[in-house]
Amino acid sequence: MGGAVALCLMIPAAVPLIADDAAGMKAFKAGEYQKAFKEWKPLADKGDANAECNLGIMFLKGLWVDRDQGEAFRLFELSADQGNAQAEYQLAQMYAKGWGVPQSDSAALMWTQRAAQGGDADGANRLAWLYDEGYGVQKDPKQAAYYYSLAAAKGNVDAAFSLGLAYERGSGVRKDNVEAAKWLKLAAAAGNTRAQEELTALEQREQLAKKK
Repeated sequence: MGGAVALCLMIPAAVPLIADDAAGMKAFKAGEYQKAFKEWKPLADKGDANAECNLGIMFLKGLWVDRDQGEAFRLFELSADQGNAQAEYQLAQMYAKGWGVPQSDSAALMWTQRAAQGGDADGANRLAWLYDEGYGVQKDPKQAAYYYSLAAAKGNVDAAFSLGLAYERGSGVRKDNVEAAKWLKLAAAAGNTRAQEELTALEQREQLAKKK
């Protein structure tokens, strides 16, 4: 679940903007964290959910500001209360790991579900994994495949790999090697080495089957 920092561009601001959110995003991606903070702080103070979430990530990661899990949680909660799905996922992660709050699997699950249902790719992939493993919920391959498909459609590489495996194995979906190869190729093209290995193995099995 690690990797690149996910930022919070889920919903429009509900208040007049006095700084440029796009400028903040551009600065952040360029590693100019001080400039990003200065762009987002006025927006967050006015209640902009995206800015609140993005500042939360800066406090959580300690980017230009001192790392402060309590402040990160506060900002994520403000953003999540407005329906920002990425903030909901960040709250899920904080509860799951006990970052700045008492660890709580039930709270983590609740926020993961809200994030997934709100369209967050990371949240959907995490919820799919929970259903796949039966961790905190009843094991349900169909639900796992459903949420993997939601996450994969939004570009989540891990979900694309898992969805490819689901089609290859017929887990929660009909067994379909064409669909399996499609999602494995997407994951492999994005740098997932396990997907490339699985795709190669799948192609070799199909070649052997044709020779029989």
